[in-house]
Amino acid sequence: MPATTLLRLDEANELLSAWAQRRADARGIRLLILKGRPLADDGLRAPRVSADVDVLVEPTRFDEYCDAVLAAGWEEFPGTFASEHFTLHSRSFRKAGWPNSFDVHSEYPGFLRSPDAVFDALWAARRTLRFAHQPCAAPSRAGGVLVLALHSLRGTHKQQRHRLELEQLRAARLSDDERIAVAELADATGAAPALEEFLATMGVSVRVDHDLRHSPAYREWRRKVAEAEGAAASWLSVFARSPWREKPEIARRALWPTRADFAIDHPEVPDRPWPQIRARLQRIGRGFRRLPAAARAMIRR
Repeated sequence: MPATTLLRLDEANELLSAWAQRRADARGIRLLILKGRPLADDGLRAPRVSADVDVLVEPTRFDEYCDAVLAAGWEEFPGTFASEHFTLHSRSFRKAGWPNSFDVHSEYPGFLRSPDAVFDALWAARRTLRFAHQPCAAPSRAGGVLVLALHSLRGTHKQQRHRLELEQLRAARLSDDERIAVAELADATGAAPALEEFLATMGVSVRVDHDLRHSPAYREWRRKVAEAEGAAASWLSVFARSPWREKPEIARRALWPTRADFAIDHPEVPDRPWPQIRARLQRIGRGFRRLPAAARAMIRR
């Protein structure tokens, strides 16, 4: 029997980042490696090993790139009714033998201009970094500030780690030129309305586009931040933005997921009648207890 090599998570992240870039280069697809090790190298976040690798792909070739990932033997995570409604602009993949997952984005929440304009702005400011000795495209340090801030703001209600990340980012040292670069990139990508208050705490003054502040994209961002309150907020957000003809089915699925969906979201629950019923009733109870806070969060934001 051939020897089996077990990849450490940090090794897997380096190799997968390099592989992702090579896969894109082979097809002439523009791709940016998001987050990960560069954030620590830049002093924007404390060092830690991520459980996944995130990439941003030029939007017009997103499906083509995902097809190439599937053709290479990766499989997409099973979807549920909830995930198909909550996660609209990214796809997640896994592969046997790899301890990490692979998240491919066509756009990134909080960047409010068109996905093409956002990608082009981040691409124009890109830099080349090495992962597993492979040259890879990644956002500039200014781009890293924006990506990390948007990511952490959506997670502060879920994990204490995201609050700490914002504190660490707020304490990061930026030169005068870097503050200008952050402000210009925030304007070019449309991140300014979402990050105006936070960037001010970093000494970065941004120009906020009035039209963006009152755009559907900004309202969607507010929903995303509200959804950080938990699943109840996510369901409430989906219900609010869906057509009336779809609302009864959404409410039904929110209260009582299908057996297949429940198994994906709660693999820890034994597939026996009483544990299933008890877990479902507990889930409903948690949802109703969190509903008032979720509604307040949506109104507040």
